Amino acid sequence: MASSPRQAAAQIISLYREVLKLHRERLPPPVRDLGDSYVRAEFRSHLRGKTTMSQWTQFVNEWRGYLATLRGEEHTTPTNANVSAELMTGVYDSLSEDQRKRVEMLHKELETKNETTP
Repeated sequence: MASSPRQAAAQIISLYREVLKLHRERLPPPVRDLGDSYVRAEFRSHLRGKTTMSQWTQFVNEWRGYLATLRGEEHTTPTNANVSAELMTGVYDSLSEDQRKRVEMLHKELETKNETTP
């Protein structure tokens, strides 16, 4: 992270803009709308909350990982990939039936998009 609050804020804003830019370039409109609203809510809640430096560091690292995923870059080690898979399974198990249906719809939409992309 940056040394001054102004530099830190500039990095966060830059990260936010980069996520939205990649959403425009890489995601189909229905998924992009959902993703953009999620990104706005996450950044807003962290900017307005009492976030510690440690939390900021983790927040920035996770969003940078997300950007790498959108770009199609490899950004995790095999150990981290296993942990991520375990966490995702736990997250999916904790979703309501309606939320699971939405996730499945998004997954199908992405598969359709990937099949039509050259």
